Amino acid sequence: MALENFQKNTADFLDALALFPDRSRTIAPDGEWSAAFIVHHVADGELHFAARYLHTLGSDNPTMIYFEEERYPAALHYDQRSIAKSLASIAGIRAMVFEVLSTVDESAWSRTTTSQDGAVFTLTQLIEKANSHLVSHTQQLKELRAKYLTM
Repeated sequence: MALENFQKNTADFLDALALFPDRSRTIAPDGEWSAAFIVHHVADGELHFAARYLHTLGSDNPTMIYFEEERYPAALHYDQRSIAKSLASIAGIRAMVFEVLSTVDESAWSRTTTSQDGAVFTLTQLIEKANSHLVSHTQQLKELRAKYLTM
């Protein structure tokens, strides 16, 4: 089931960030993102993912909108954003999404959305992709923390 580890993945991400003292959340090795940038990126991603889920549930095979995540740090001013607000966004969006998806019937999991290049994704696949994204960034935080300890 797509929601099986949804809440655990959220908690794991928040736990990985909690290992960073507040003062170290903006520090990054050369060429890498800081913990703060990772949090802002995940918050933006969760917003996009939630919109995809809701569109998929509320429309018949909507077009999935991509986002150019490489442009976001500069365009959305990651260096000026509040980590507390991005964290609240992640927790709130994921809690709302979990609540919504916990109530859908079995047939909803096979509802589809089509990407701009014609690829079709089910709601289940969207959730799996988003969970994989969060797990990847949880690992990124853990690796960054290990580097921070050696800096």
